Amino acid sequence: MPLYDYARKGIPLPRPIEKRRVTVHSLELTEWKGTNHSFHWPEKRLSEENIAAMKKALHNIEGDATSTESEPETPANGEFSTAFVLTMKVSGGTYVRSIVHDLGRALGSAGHVVTLTRTRQGQFTLNPEEDSDKGCLPWDVFVKALEDPGPRDVEGWTEWERSIMDNLEVVESGG
Repeated sequence: MPLYDYARKGIPLPRPIEKRRVTVHSLELTEWKGTNHSFHWPEKRLSEENIAAMKKALHNIEGDATSTESEPETPANGEFSTAFVLTMKVSGGTYVRSIVHDLGRALGSAGHVVTLTRTRQGQFTLNPEEDSDKGCLPWDVFVKALEDPGPRDVEGWTEWERSIMDNLEVVESGG
């Protein structure tokens, strides 16, 4: 069972969360939104059961160092929290949400991810014009194929099938 399931259910973790070595190749503040954004404060409060589960999970992760006793601030009507955009290049196995959480704690505050876009996975990238690796197939290739697969070329491929074949990478097993 994934460790987040234990935390959500308030069940003590079966083992401590092991630290892992990761590499942050770059971390850049690319946009400061201040309070000029559309992200809102949460409208719901945690139930007593969820608060207890969170306390258990935090205790299992951080020991007695974490206090959840203080009542969270209630924002004024129409008040927005500060927001900004980070761009990171990290090694595999890095939990970006954990980095943001740790940054917030280091600043004596809270930090969480509102939106997350993975722009690269291995050699595949959403921005092939900026990178030398292969671009990902745009989702609209599949949407268009569902609407109308289109005619077949001389080799029998439709346009969307050709797009997939042109980007296909064959991985051979050594065994």
